[in-house]
Amino acid sequence: MELLPSTEQNSLARQSHTSQQLIAELEAHLTQVTAQLLTAKANLANESADHRRTEDEFRRSTEQLRELSARLQSVREEERTRISRAIHDELGQTLTGLKMDVAWLQGHLDPQQLALLTKTQAMSDLIDTTVQIVRRISTELRPGILDLGLVATIEWQLQEFQTRTGIKSKLISSLEETTLDDDGSTVVFRIFQEILTNVVRHAGATQVEVTLEETAAFLTLQVADNGRGMTASEIDSPRSIGLLGMQERARLRAGEVQFHGAPGQGTTVTVRLPLEAASGGGTK
Repeated sequence: MELLPSTEQNSLARQSHTSQQLIAELEAHLTQVTAQLLTAKANLANESADHRRTEDEFRRSTEQLRELSARLQSVREEERTRISRAIHDELGQTLTGLKMDVAWLQGHLDPQQLALLTKTQAMSDLIDTTVQIVRRISTELRPGILDLGLVATIEWQLQEFQTRTGIKSKLISSLEETTLDDDGSTVVFRIFQEILTNVVRHAGATQVEVTLEETAAFLTLQVADNGRGMTASEIDSPRSIGLLGMQERARLRAGEVQFHGAPGQGTTVTVRLPLEAASGGGTK
C-alpha cells in the first residue's frame, strides 16, 4: 500500500480539521437554536396560559354581569308591581272617596247656587280625568291583566295598540293559556311591548300580525308588520339599543330574539323562550 505524499496528507488533515470545526460550529448553532426554540415554546405556553386565564376571567365576568342584570330586571319588575298596586289601590280609593264627597256636596247645594254647582261639577270631572290617568300609569307600570295570564295580556295589549295607533292588528293563537312561568311571561310581554313601540316609531306599518304558539319545550311569539322593513345593517348595528335590549332580556331566560327584514317587505321579530327557566324551571 502506497503512502500519500506529505503534501496530500497535510491537505487532507487541514480539510478534516476544517470539517470538524464546521461540524462543531453547526452543533453549537443547533444547540443555540434549540435553546431559543425551547425558550419560545415556554413563552408561548405561558402566553397561552395567560390567554386562557384571561378568557376564563372574561367568561366569569360576563356570567356575573348577566346574573346581575337578571337580578336587576327581577327587582325592577317587583318594584313596578308594588308601585302599580299601590297607585291603583291606595290612590284609586282616595280618588273614589273624593268623588263621593263631591257628589254629596252637589246633592246638598241649593239649585240656585249655580256658581258652586258649576265648580263642583268641574271638580268631579277633574277627579274622573285623574282616575283615568292613575289607571293608565298603573297599567303601564304593570298591567293587572298579567295576573290572568300571558295570552289574555297579549290580546289586550294588541287591542290597545290598535285603538291608540289605528294600525290594524291580528292575533293568531290556539292557546287558551301558556305553561310559561310568571317571570317568563313578564319577559315575553316586555319584549312584545318594545316590538310594538318600534313598529310605531320606525316601521311605518299599517298592519301587524301576531302569532303565539307553544310546544312541549318552547313558547314562540312572532310579530310581523308590513312596514318599510329593517335592513341588515340596522339589525346588526351596535347602536340599536332597543334590539340589543330585547335580545338580552330573552338571553337571561336562555331564549332568543331574531329579526328578519327586507326593504319594502316589512319586518318579522321572533321571540323564543324555553318553558322552563335556565336554572331548572321557574315557579308558576
